[in-house]
Amino acid sequence: MKNKKIIFATIISAVLVISIGLATFFNPFKSNAKMFSESLIVLVSKSQELTRNYQQEVGKWNMKIHDNLTMVIITDKYLTQFEALEGDAKNLKVPNEYENIKDSFIRSLESEAASYIHFKNYLITGNRSEDQLSTDNLSLSYQYEQVYSGFLSKNH
Repeated sequence: MKNKKIIFATIISAVLVISIGLATFFNPFKSNAKMFSESLIVLVSKSQELTRNYQQEVGKWNMKIHDNLTMVIITDKYLTQFEALEGDAKNLKVPNEYENIKDSFIRSLESEAASYIHFKNYLITGNRSEDQLSTDNLSLSYQYEQVYSGFLSKNH
Protein backbone atom coordinates (compact mmCIF):
# COMPACT_ATOMS: atom_id res chain seq x y z
CA MET A 1 0.00 0.00 0.00
CA LYS A 2 2.87 2.37 0.83
CA ASN A 3 4.47 1.76 -2.60
CA LYS A 4 1.15 2.52 -4.29
CA LYS A 5 0.94 5.83 -2.41
CA ILE A 6 4.50 6.71 -3.41
CA ILE A 7 3.85 5.84 -7.04
CA PHE A 8 0.56 7.77 -7.03
CA ALA A 9 2.20 10.82 -5.44
CA THR A 10 5.03 10.68 -7.98
CA ILE A 11 2.59 10.51 -10.87
CA ILE A 12 0.55 13.41 -9.49
CA SER A 13 3.66 15.54 -9.02
CA ALA A 14 4.88 14.73 -12.54
CA VAL A 15 1.48 15.68 -14.01
CA LEU A 16 1.52 18.90 -12.00
CA VAL A 17 5.03 19.80 -13.15
CA ILE A 18 4.19 19.07 -16.79
CA SER A 19 0.95 21.06 -16.58
CA ILE A 20 2.72 24.06 -15.11
CA GLY A 21 5.42 23.76 -17.74
CA LEU A 22 2.93 23.69 -20.58
CA ALA A 23 0.95 26.62 -19.19
CA THR A 24 4.04 28.81 -19.07
CA PHE A 25 5.58 27.48 -22.29
CA PHE A 26 3.08 29.29 -24.49
CA ASN A 27 3.67 32.75 -22.98
CA PRO A 28 5.31 34.91 -25.72
CA PHE A 29 6.86 37.36 -23.20
CA LYS A 30 9.35 35.20 -21.36
CA SER A 31 12.32 36.34 -19.33
CA ASN A 32 15.60 34.42 -19.24
CA ALA A 33 14.66 33.21 -15.77
CA LYS A 34 11.31 31.98 -17.06
CA MET A 35 12.91 30.18 -20.00
CA PHE A 36 15.42 28.57 -17.64
CA SER A 37 12.62 27.54 -15.31
CA GLU A 38 10.67 25.96 -18.17
CA SER A 39 13.72 24.08 -19.43
CA LEU A 40 14.44 22.86 -15.93
CA ILE A 41 10.87 21.62 -15.55
CA VAL A 42 11.29 19.48 -18.67
CA LEU A 43 14.51 17.97 -17.34
CA VAL A 44 13.03 17.41 -13.87
CA SER A 45 10.09 15.64 -15.46
CA LYS A 46 12.46 13.34 -17.38
CA SER A 47 14.39 12.69 -14.18
CA GLN A 48 11.23 11.85 -12.25
CA GLU A 49 10.14 9.44 -14.97
CA LEU A 50 13.53 7.71 -14.99
CA THR A 51 13.51 7.43 -11.21
CA ARG A 52 9.96 6.11 -11.12
CA ASN A 53 10.66 3.52 -13.81
CA TYR A 54 13.87 2.37 -12.15
CA GLN A 55 12.19 2.09 -8.75
CA GLN A 56 9.53 -0.09 -10.35
CA GLU A 57 12.32 -2.41 -11.48
CA VAL A 58 13.77 -2.42 -7.97
CA GLY A 59 10.29 -3.34 -6.72
CA LYS A 60 10.32 -6.33 -9.07
CA TRP A 61 13.71 -7.31 -7.69
CA ASN A 62 12.35 -7.02 -4.14
CA MET A 63 9.47 -9.31 -5.13
CA LYS A 64 11.99 -11.80 -6.59
CA ILE A 65 10.70 -11.25 -10.14
CA HIS A 66 14.21 -10.08 -11.13
CA ASP A 67 17.34 -11.85 -9.96
CA ASN A 68 20.57 -9.98 -9.16
CA LEU A 69 22.08 -10.42 -12.63
CA THR A 70 18.94 -9.09 -14.32
CA MET A 71 18.93 -6.13 -11.94
CA VAL A 72 22.60 -5.40 -12.73
CA ILE A 73 21.76 -5.28 -16.46
CA ILE A 74 18.73 -3.06 -15.80
CA THR A 75 20.83 -0.77 -13.60
CA ASP A 76 23.42 -0.34 -16.35
CA LYS A 77 20.64 0.61 -18.78
CA TYR A 78 19.33 3.28 -16.42
CA LEU A 79 22.79 4.60 -15.60
CA THR A 80 23.29 5.31 -19.31
CA GLN A 81 20.02 7.26 -19.36
CA PHE A 82 21.00 9.24 -16.27
CA GLU A 83 24.35 10.12 -17.90
CA ALA A 84 22.50 11.45 -20.95
CA LEU A 85 20.21 13.50 -18.74
CA GLU A 86 23.22 14.88 -16.86
CA GLY A 87 24.69 15.95 -20.20
CA ASP A 88 21.46 17.75 -21.09
CA ALA A 89 21.48 19.48 -17.71
CA LYS A 90 25.10 20.57 -18.08
CA ASN A 91 24.25 22.13 -21.45
CA LEU A 92 21.29 24.05 -20.01
CA LYS A 93 21.61 27.82 -20.48
CA VAL A 94 21.07 29.57 -17.19
CA PRO A 95 21.11 33.17 -15.97
CA ASN A 96 24.09 33.66 -13.66
CA GLU A 97 21.94 34.22 -10.58
CA TYR A 98 20.44 30.72 -11.01
CA GLU A 99 23.64 28.76 -11.57
CA ASN A 100 23.25 27.20 -8.09
CA ILE A 101 19.83 25.86 -9.11
CA LYS A 102 21.29 24.18 -12.18
CA ASP A 103 24.17 22.84 -10.08
CA SER A 104 21.79 21.39 -7.49
CA PHE A 105 19.90 19.56 -10.23
CA ILE A 106 23.14 18.16 -11.69
CA ARG A 107 24.38 17.11 -8.24
CA SER A 108 21.05 15.45 -7.55
CA LEU A 109 21.37 13.44 -10.77
CA GLU A 110 24.99 12.57 -9.99
CA SER A 111 24.09 11.42 -6.47
CA GLU A 112 21.21 9.33 -7.72
CA ALA A 113 23.44 7.70 -10.34
CA ALA A 114 26.08 7.06 -7.65
CA SER A 115 23.37 5.43 -5.58
CA TYR A 116 22.57 3.06 -8.43
CA ILE A 117 26.27 2.26 -8.97
CA HIS A 118 26.62 1.31 -5.29
CA PHE A 119 23.40 -0.72 -5.49
CA LYS A 120 24.81 -2.54 -8.52
CA ASN A 121 28.02 -3.22 -6.58
CA TYR A 122 25.90 -4.58 -3.74
CA LEU A 123 24.06 -6.86 -6.15
CA ILE A 124 27.35 -8.21 -7.50
CA THR A 125 29.27 -8.56 -4.23
CA GLY A 126 26.65 -8.78 -1.48
CA ASN A 127 28.70 -6.20 0.44
CA ARG A 128 26.29 -4.45 2.82
CA SER A 129 28.44 -1.30 2.94
CA GLU A 130 27.69 -0.83 -0.78
CA ASP A 131 23.98 -1.03 0.03
CA GLN A 132 24.44 1.63 2.73
CA LEU A 133 26.39 3.85 0.34
CA SER A 134 23.54 3.47 -2.13
CA THR A 135 21.05 4.65 0.48
CA ASP A 136 23.31 7.52 1.56
CA ASN A 137 23.68 8.77 -2.02
CA LEU A 138 19.95 8.57 -2.59
CA SER A 139 19.43 10.71 0.53
CA LEU A 140 22.01 13.19 -0.75
CA SER A 141 20.19 13.34 -4.09
CA TYR A 142 16.99 14.20 -2.24
CA GLN A 143 18.75 17.03 -0.37
CA TYR A 144 19.91 18.58 -3.65
CA GLU A 145 16.40 18.13 -5.03
CA GLN A 146 15.04 20.39 -2.30
CA VAL A 147 17.06 23.32 -3.69
CA TYR A 148 15.72 23.21 -7.24
CA SER A 149 12.24 22.14 -6.13
CA GLY A 150 12.06 25.23 -3.95
CA PHE A 151 13.07 27.39 -6.91
CA LEU A 152 10.43 25.79 -9.16
CA SER A 153 7.68 26.15 -6.60
CA LYS A 154 8.47 29.86 -6.16
CA ASN A 155 8.67 30.53 -9.87
CA HIS A 156 5.39 28.93 -10.95
